[in-house]
Amino acid sequence: MSIPALISASELQKIVTAPTTKIIDASYGLPPLPVRIAGAQDFDIDDIADPAAPLAHTVPDAALFAQKVSALGISSGDTVVVYDRSGMHMAAARAWWMFRLFGHDNVRVLNGGLPAWVAEGLPVTPKPDDMPNVPAGQFTAKLRPELLKLKENILANIEGKEFLLLDARDGRRYSGDMSEPRPGMQSGHVPGSLSAPFVEFIDDETGLLRAKDDIRAIFAAKGTDLSRPLACTCGSGVTACVVALALHEIGHSDAAIYDGSWSEWGADQSLPKKQGYTP
Repeated sequence: MSIPALISASELQKIVTAPTTKIIDASYGLPPLPVRIAGAQDFDIDDIADPAAPLAHTVPDAALFAQKVSALGISSGDTVVVYDRSGMHMAAARAWWMFRLFGHDNVRVLNGGLPAWVAEGLPVTPKPDDMPNVPAGQFTAKLRPELLKLKENILANIEGKEFLLLDARDGRRYSGDMSEPRPGMQSGHVPGSLSAPFVEFIDDETGLLRAKDDIRAIFAAKGTDLSRPLACTCGSGVTACVVALALHEIGHSDAAIYDGSWSEWGADQSLPKKQGYTP
């Protein structure tokens, strides 16, 4: 059985001071806060990325990932807990997927993120302007290619239909009824992909990932064939990881992520796009 992807605030409180618990704040594109969960280190998806890639936060190779993660004091035997200041989607779920991509399954997402921790009345500590250095860890990374999709895989799948591609963007972006937020992007979706907006999997009142039965019901209502191999896409490979997280929670732990997502596909005029609400 796969390791559960989520950890509650109360569960984290019980292990927060353990020497093998390593907490990372993967907040992305969010205003800074002067506080953090004690001991949390910043995990910047634009820094822990391929420096030569034309797209932001493209996954690095295994050696660079191991180097960056070790510098955060993380070793291969540690329990990694990820949170972000929005909850889970910017970009705790992305960091969770990256650890798993590089062979580390002992990684959990704080359900509801920092807001859930604060709502439980649990303590935060001041965050220094300059994060202190921590003793380096010893992290070994090995790429699991089955969790990663590239442009050529997506293109081949339009005809080959080897996997089902789930699009985590807003349904209006999927249909082309809403302009893309990034300049130079065509609208629409990858032909054959199914709309599965990530926001549907997060309870808008609590900020927590929805219950397993609710997740199953959402996929069933979309007519999603979960017996097929699955992959997820979005705008730039971040919120797609929320859909992968939801799938993991209902027993589908092998969903891949199209790393370039619409930032790559929508910018390439030669690639096929489809408008409307049908795959």
